[in-house]
Amino acid sequence: GATTYGNALALLGAVSVAGYVLAGRSIRQRVPLFPYVTVVYGACVVALFVLVGVQGHSYVGYPAREWLLFLGLAAGPGVFGHTVSNWVLEHLESVVVSVAWLGEPAGATLLALVLLAEVPDAITVVGGGVVIAGVFVTTLERERGHGTAD
Repeated sequence: GATTYGNALALLGAVSVAGYVLAGRSIRQRVPLFPYVTVVYGACVVALFVLVGVQGHSYVGYPAREWLLFLGLAAGPGVFGHTVSNWVLEHLESVVVSVAWLGEPAGATLLALVLLAEVPDAITVVGGGVVIAGVFVTTLERERGHGTAD
């Protein structure tokens, strides 16, 4: 039931990110950063706006705290995080960028600890450590020239 659905969503997310990184790497070789992210972010805004409407959710009426959270999520991980990732796609191999994105949940866990006092369980800490170690090893090996180019 729920586990299968969650696994299917995780797989869909992984495939989507892989496609996004591969397409972004190719396009970023020809298109400057700001025109690229303007089109990508604009398409995302339109898609999310449509999804919110189709699902029957309201666009307005949220408390001020919620709007601040929305703006913080849009500015931090949205604009800053993804813009940096898209800038990096012009300069690094897509495999390095993809593997680095695996560290995003570990970073989110750390932020939840610092900002929300949410203490992760032991398995989350161990899993995050393994992921960060994998990112580090992959990046090191690519820097040494042991990997293949895109």
